[in-house]
This record gives sequence, structure tokens and C-alpha cells, in this order.
Amino acid sequence: MKLLINQKVLEKTLAHANWIIEKKQAIPILGYILFEAESGKGIKITATNMDMTIVDTIACDVEISGRYCLPASLLYDITRKIKTGSEILIEYTEHDNSIKLTSNKASFSIHYMESDGFPPITDAKYDVTFPMKTKILQKAIDVAKVAMLQDNSRFHLNGIHMHYENEQENSKLRFVATDLFRISCISTSAPAEVQNMHPIIVSKRTVGEILRLIDGSGDEMVNISVSENRISFTLTSSENIKTEFGSRLINGTFPEYKAAVEVANNKILIVDTAEFIEALDRVSTVVVDSTSSVKLRITPDKLMLSGVSQELGSAREEIDANFQGAEQLEICFNSRYLLEILKEVETPQVQLRLAGSNSSTIIEPVATDKTPDIDMVFAIMPIEIVTN
Repeated sequence: MKLLINQKVLEKTLAHANWIIEKKQAIPILGYILFEAESGKGIKITATNMDMTIVDTIACDVEISGRYCLPASLLYDITRKIKTGSEILIEYTEHDNSIKLTSNKASFSIHYMESDGFPPITDAKYDVTFPMKTKILQKAIDVAKVAMLQDNSRFHLNGIHMHYENEQENSKLRFVATDLFRISCISTSAPAEVQNMHPIIVSKRTVGEILRLIDGSGDEMVNISVSENRISFTLTSSENIKTEFGSRLINGTFPEYKAAVEVANNKILIVDTAEFIEALDRVSTVVVDSTSSVKLRITPDKLMLSGVSQELGSAREEIDANFQGAEQLEICFNSRYLLEILKEVETPQVQLRLAGSNSSTIIEPVATDKTPDIDMVFAIMPIEIVTN
């Protein structure tokens, strides 16, 4: 094997591989990448942890073909310490039976394993494939993951539920997550192919990796493929790196959530989004107990936020509001849960639809002429107000 490759391109590719490779491996070969070079075509780098697989294909100058398993972490550490943007010569050296990397005045010899020992990567038979803009996918995941369960106590909630929805001949691809205290839901226009997609649950780990993969990719397109138990994302970067990232889906049933976000709450509170976030953030500074409870006292034209901690003290702040409902309402929320939701709202105003102190609250952006197609909704459960 003998080839020449740019350091920056190789570093980015090896970073992809190291994302999914576990630090401690029960099977040594899983700490290696499969490095395949084909004369006249380029190289293919494959990494897997058996649940997730990532394959990067790079066009570069390959003089002699070869196929070896190389230690992923070591190769990445060497590559990122070589001068940025320089050319790296990678070749098999017969005299010491190793893979040699040479760049400028630095050279490294790396021991390899035979490629036959690498786990076979079989292509899943995907039932549905559809395109999506990466910036839309990123926004959908960012919004949905707000309510994603962070522990592994209920595996079927430990991810994002994706499914097709057709409402009044309006086809939508919906992303939903819940931790049983909150629900986050966002919908995007669905390509025709999505109509044949069965509902799936994408794992938390997969969500994190795809966000890293598409971060900063702008208006590029990603092809999403879905089978009975796997999902795959394929995109080409600005450096002309073709990346195929596949992962196992969660095998479980996502809870029925529609009734929780379609409740007919008729007490409407509208506030300035940025002002609400800033006030809530300030008041919650003194609240550090297990519930991080902040009380909202709502009147027709004011919203009073207050937080009390027996150890630290108390805080209060008042902001302007428009409340269409009863003369006054008090309700408590976990401040962190509420802040995380509000930070995903990009419109100048946000609407809270309330029913009472002990009923779930629906949170939605208030659309403007500049943002008419926003389709996201959140539900959050209050904390019970205890009266001494």
C-alpha cells in the first residue's frame, strides 16, 4: 500500500471513526479501523462498535492498493499532531512489516492487524430512503432532544421518535421525545418517500453522533435510509468526504403522546421570549434544590417570577405579559426544564396555554410574518404547589 493524503482531510475522517469507537474494548479488533486503499480511486475508512458503523470514502492519490486494520486512537493522535494541511505519505514497509506515515521531517511506524479479522459489515436492506437538508435535520433534533430521557431506566424513551403524520392532507415528518415530565415535538415537511416509513426510535447515542457529523454543514443534503432495525445517514462534506453513518434502532414502543399536546387549554399567556428567559435565568440562580422550582404568578398584564431557597435566600422579578384567562393564576415549574424549552423558541414572543396549577402547560412559538411555518410544540408538567 502506498498513498498520499492531506492531513486535514485524514484528521477529520479519523475523528469520525473515534467518535464511535469505545475507549475500552472487550474485543481488541473493535479498537481498530479498516483502512482500504484502491489504486485510482482513493481510500475507505471503516469503524464499528457493532451497534454503530461509520464509513468514510476519500478521493486521494493511491499508488499501490492495500487493506489493513490500524489502531484508531494512535493513528488519530499522530495525524492531528502533524502540521495542519501538510501532505502525509502512508505506505507499507516490508522490511519491518509495518505501516509507515511520513510528513515533512517526521515519520512513524505503526503495527497493524490483518484485515480478515475485522467484523464483516453487511448492508441493511433499507425500505425507505429520503433526502433532507442538514440544517433542517439539525434543528429538528435540537428541538426534540430537549425532552429526551437522559438515563437508561426506560430504554424506549432514551431517544427520539420519528414518524410520518398526515393532517388534513399536510404531510409531516415528526420528531418527538419525552422524559415523562416534558414532551417536545417538531414537524417538518415530509418527502413523498416518508409515507412508507414505519415509526422508529433513534437512540440518544445515535442522535449525538449525527449532530456532530452534520454540525456546520449548512445547506448540504443528507440521505436518510430506514429499515426494520437500522437507520443510516449519508452525506458528502465540503472536503469531498462521503460519510455513511449507520446505527441500530431502539426496539420498543413509544408512548401515545398526542393527547398530551392537543389538550384544549384555554388560558393564554403571551410574553416576550428573550425577556422571559433572562428573568427566569436570574430568578433560578438562588434555587438549587432537587426540584429547582420557580413559581409563576400570572395576572392580566404581569408575570411575577419567584424562587425561594432555605439555604441561599430568595429572588423575584416582574415582566410585562398578556394573559387571557382568569384574573390570577399561580403555577410552579422546574426552572431548568422550562429554560431548556424556551431556549429552543426563536420567535420574539412565546405562548403558554394553561389550564390550572396542577395541569400540563403547552408552550408554542408565536408565529410572525417572517416565521409563518414554525411547527413545534412542547408540553411540561408543573410541580405541585404546597400550601403550608
